[in-house]
Amino acid sequence: MIKIEFDEPTSTAWVNWRQECAAATRQRIAAVQRGESPPITDLYKNQKPVYMSLSGPFHGKCAYCESFIAADQPGDLDHFRPKGKVTNSDHQSIMIQDEQGHAMPHPGYYWLAYDWRNLLPSCEDCNRPSKQKTGGQLIGKWDRFPVKGFRAMNPGEEAQEEPLLIHPVLQDPEQHLSVDDTGIFAAKTPEGKTCIDIFGLNVREALVECRRAAYREIKDKVIALLNALHHNAPEVGSRLSELLDIKRGKKPYSAPARVAIQKEYEILKPAFDLFGRTT
Repeated sequence: MIKIEFDEPTSTAWVNWRQECAAATRQRIAAVQRGESPPITDLYKNQKPVYMSLSGPFHGKCAYCESFIAADQPGDLDHFRPKGKVTNSDHQSIMIQDEQGHAMPHPGYYWLAYDWRNLLPSCEDCNRPSKQKTGGQLIGKWDRFPVKGFRAMNPGEEAQEEPLLIHPVLQDPEQHLSVDDTGIFAAKTPEGKTCIDIFGLNVREALVECRRAAYREIKDKVIALLNALHHNAPEVGSRLSELLDIKRGKKPYSAPARVAIQKEYEILKPAFDLFGRTT
């Protein structure tokens, strides 16, 4: 998981979609206030390519584990705050009290169903619930959304919440998670631990191996760059650009790769300085 820089698009299609979403949100809030519960439509999916494309801000990757979803597997457009039902880390329904003091399941963050900031691309393993063959750990976010203390129940109250999951557009995951050449994430905070557990970041063996391989590959790329630089080879620029693309998160599993690049920085610095590039 890495920090994502997502500048809101300005295309006509996006602006029109935002207007439709705003109208649908107002209608749904009004309906809920009347005691109704109309279904949430697929309107929120209309700009799905923005979230899923290789050229988009997520570079075709899952926002949580950085696996490619554009080509390798079907992907979900996940609601960071679940739109229709909310459970805790153990998949137990969150219960609240209605105006009469009766217990009822949390209705979900229905007012954020069409909010572009509440949408994140996710691979099936990170989003859909499943049990690991080894150990039987339940992973997958789905409608799980644990928080510290206060739980929002009405529009606007979400600003008072302290989620135990990391939103990689609004937060920097590096403040909560660290990773090294083993490919294993270590939690720096409770939020980091919750993400490791819910997304199964350390129990999906193939995923861990991919992160480990991404770290190892950096050393090979550094050696190739230095050899090209030593021989004044024409591919110096392309090899340097490749490392910068990895640093900028354009490749899968860039979290461990970034750590490897940082460790090799003193070796790489002359090349970066030569071409006027920065990491």
